[in-house]
Amino acid sequence: MAEETVKESCSILMISNDMEWMLAFSKGVQRFFLLNERRADTLEQAESRMLESRPDIVVLAVQEGLPSMDKLRPIVREKIHPPVPVIVIDSKPEGLDQWIKQGAEYACARRDLLSAVKHVQQLMRVAHFDRTLHGVEKDAKAISDRYERIYHDLPDPVAYVQDGLFVDANPAFLHTFGVKDRAALDELTLMSFVPHKSERGIKALLKKATEKEVVPSERFELQAINGGKVDVNISVSSITIHDEPGLQMYFRSTEAGGSGGGTGLDPTTSLAGPRVIAASIKQTQERSEPKAVLGYWVYAWIENYREVWQKDGYKAAEIMIKTVADTTRRFLPPSTEIVRFTDDGLALWLTGKKEESIKRVNGLIAHLDEVVPENIGRLVHPKVFAGISEITSESGYEDLVSKGFRAVRSLAMSQSSDRVAEPMSGDISRKDERRVNEIQAILDDDRLRVQYQPISALEADGVPRYAERLLVLPPASDIEGGEAPQMMELDQLMQVAERFGFARQFDRYKITAMIQDILSYEGDQRALQCFINLSTDTMLDDTFPEWIDSQLRATGISPSQITFELRLDNLANGFTGAVHLIEKMRPQGSRFALAGVGRMDATVREMLERVKPEVIKLDMREIDTFEDREEEEFMREVKKYAGEHHTMLIADNMESPAQLSRVWPHDIQYIQGDGIVPAMDKFTFDFNEPLF
Repeated sequence: MAEETVKESCSILMISNDMEWMLAFSKGVQRFFLLNERRADTLEQAESRMLESRPDIVVLAVQEGLPSMDKLRPIVREKIHPPVPVIVIDSKPEGLDQWIKQGAEYACARRDLLSAVKHVQQLMRVAHFDRTLHGVEKDAKAISDRYERIYHDLPDPVAYVQDGLFVDANPAFLHTFGVKDRAALDELTLMSFVPHKSERGIKALLKKATEKEVVPSERFELQAINGGKVDVNISVSSITIHDEPGLQMYFRSTEAGGSGGGTGLDPTTSLAGPRVIAASIKQTQERSEPKAVLGYWVYAWIENYREVWQKDGYKAAEIMIKTVADTTRRFLPPSTEIVRFTDDGLALWLTGKKEESIKRVNGLIAHLDEVVPENIGRLVHPKVFAGISEITSESGYEDLVSKGFRAVRSLAMSQSSDRVAEPMSGDISRKDERRVNEIQAILDDDRLRVQYQPISALEADGVPRYAERLLVLPPASDIEGGEAPQMMELDQLMQVAERFGFARQFDRYKITAMIQDILSYEGDQRALQCFINLSTDTMLDDTFPEWIDSQLRATGISPSQITFELRLDNLANGFTGAVHLIEKMRPQGSRFALAGVGRMDATVREMLERVKPEVIKLDMREIDTFEDREEEEFMREVKKYAGEHHTMLIADNMESPAQLSRVWPHDIQYIQGDGIVPAMDKFTFDFNEPLF
């Protein structure tokens, strides 16, 4: 019985105007390969088709009027990498050696067709081996580069140690422990950072790791080069470094600061995170007399941070907030507590009298108007709004935060020339007050409902994927005659909800509801894949990662069933919080989607690089506005990224089946939208049935 062989594909560009010979050659090659054939009879055609199709082999049948090897060589050797091999077919057998000298891989007489086909076989075997090797090398390099970027950018210190000596350490380690640079680390040992009282515990921890035991994180007091105390939780794992046993050590701060580094410091501004100021206020309140005034809470919001992000990229936006932070530190008294509170704002705790504090904040705002951040690439001044409110021994921290957000956002939208707001009871307009009351009534009356929209595969794969959608019921008084209530999408109120601090409540409501629906699902619960869209406020909520983790652990739902959707327009203000969530949940198996992608500019590319999403959701509403060429370029880049990073693509906001004509040519396999499958109350869609 003859052995069945699977044909490999072979792409050939044939340069000839002899149709009979080309058909014969194609037929010969097709005996061994699945042939993808292109033809050209001029140099211009040959060049354009080589560049657009990147053939495996070029076959030149020499005859009058066709390009010579001299003209072909610059194209196949210089413009295409790796160079494309060329086979020359000549009607004159006596001139074959000359072609080899000119750079052809092989040359044969026109009558020797079988020889040419066999050499194609040989070249393809070599090409297949080279592609395989190149693919392995590329994958290895991509993994290595990705690891290096993650390792370098980690906000928490990481060090690699052998026999007590440092092999390597990331910038966060150097910063945390006060080491000048990497070279200075070579002169130090691990025990250089261990005070006497922690020596025994550290040595016991290292011994456990070298014995390959499971070593839980342990808390230690270490010391920086300058003698300063560094409280950290240390995780250690045994690894191989240059074929020798070594240790990877991960340090996470125990301070109340957020996720901005092993010291609790934000790496951009070197300021502490929001938990630090919360802890300071709480401690002071516990020691203070009843109704005592402890100072003034100030939230300073950079209104054009997002604009700079979108126009100039994330790095430029971070330069802006660093400039604001540095200027604020210099301008205000040293006793002022300053933290990076959000991606686009700082929180301050001023301790002077009210009039003095307001004067200082107004002076700071005026001073910041004159500041120009360096290296943004264009002239731009940070536009800062501030909300100031009294801190007393009875002040609730959440109330202070909420008031600050409301004050600055309302002031920014009011078109007033004022830049500093005092959040009092009458700090919002009557219209906004009505809408705030409406949102509060929705929450109080439990008028929220969650529906689930299937994410369908064009070729049914049986995997149940759903995206949540939060809806609002009308008041009971609006439902007449026992009719079924008409629900409206929350999007209509979400802008007000985010301005006035309700968005986090909505997010937690829908997550809690989704968890309950998963638990009541009659099918295989473990097969469900649920997509959860997060608001900016939830990204900024530094308690959210711990909260969602506790919810999943308590119910036994695997984090791998959850995909968190991070919308591009929300990331501009919530990126730091998103990073914290990613660091917490991705190692546990949760996935992340970059949603609302309808362009491919510097900002999107930067977010792809930083978030490294497992899923990209394409906004078809925006793509529908593209011209054909614009759409082609966008899809080409998106698909290239997805292919290189094994990223799932979903065409989102599909409003009609007619839009499939824009999806099919690009081989987008997953679609979502009301025009395909409307949202439903339960997980009841049959993913085994084809859509069309």
